Amino acid sequence: MSAVSLGVDVGSLFCKAVLLRGGEIAGTAIRETTGNVAREIGVFVREVLLAAKMTRKDISICVSTGTGADLVEWAEFDEDDVACVAAATRRLLPEVGLVVDIGGQSISTVLCDPQGEVLDFMRNDKCASGSGRYLEVMSAALGVPVDRIDETVRQARKKVSISSQCGVFAESEIVSHVNEGEEVPDILAGLCDSVASMVISQVMRFGGNDDYTVTGGVGRIAGVTDMMAERLRGAFHPFPIDPMLGAAYGAAHIGLLELEE
Repeated sequence: MSAVSLGVDVGSLFCKAVLLRGGEIAGTAIRETTGNVAREIGVFVREVLLAAKMTRKDISICVSTGTGADLVEWAEFDEDDVACVAAATRRLLPEVGLVVDIGGQSISTVLCDPQGEVLDFMRNDKCASGSGRYLEVMSAALGVPVDRIDETVRQARKKVSISSQCGVFAESEIVSHVNEGEEVPDILAGLCDSVASMVISQVMRFGGNDDYTVTGGVGRIAGVTDMMAERLRGAFHPFPIDPMLGAAYGAAHIGLLELEE
């Protein structure tokens, strides 16, 4: 029977899991992170295994990652999420050397070699500006849920400038634009452009010439990734699976590599 590896990414906003059997995806799951993660993680994993018609005994190795990696007590080891997204990118997009991981609370720009080893990285984790949480809060101020951002931005006729990168001031700026009669799609387009600018400023420290991909929840939002692609010189390669699963996939892949050694 092929080796089975489970990668579990316990993030600040969502828990993600990827089950690999012989290198192929056998199951995935995404669940919102709650205050009872340690207690619920077992249920979460059982759902993944049940969908794949497996049990815990079928797992050859489990690797955890993310801010709550230590909550997966039965994992063989945990791996930094930067290493995980690098491994996932090189496995799924071998031609790509730069990955931008935009998670719930941080932005990480990772340069990796052809083997998926991290050559250099930069992480903005001192402030949530430009992250998934920032975008979620700002879009909520406009009455638009995250899963309708792209639909709404497509209706925009212009981009209303959002000059502040601080969440508190940006929200105040958004409210002012609404009171001034600006259309919601136009404000939201400006917000996506603002997030793209924050990400680009970090990417440009690596030169901005490499082919790149975007992982993390914001990688799902074309309103941001399209605006990044318009302004970066490197070619954008869409992540071939759900971008939210990038780190979990990488953790599972690293598990398989560990079994081969």
